[in-house]
Amino acid sequence: MKLETEISDVLYEKMKTFIKSNPKWTRDSFMSSSLANFLFQNGCEDEEVKEKFLQDLF
Repeated sequence: MKLETEISDVLYEKMKTFIKSNPKWTRDSFMSSSLANFLFQNGCEDEEVKEKFLQDLF
């Protein structure tokens, strides 16, 4: 799946800085984790979303 969106320059630069300083993360894993976090914290009860959220905590 391909997702395109515009984000502010500040968010983009902070994402790039985070990824550069954390080699286990890629842009895709960062975005996937961010979406799962947002969905879970806003009431999504899907098991896959919950599992992704919990995996990324540890």
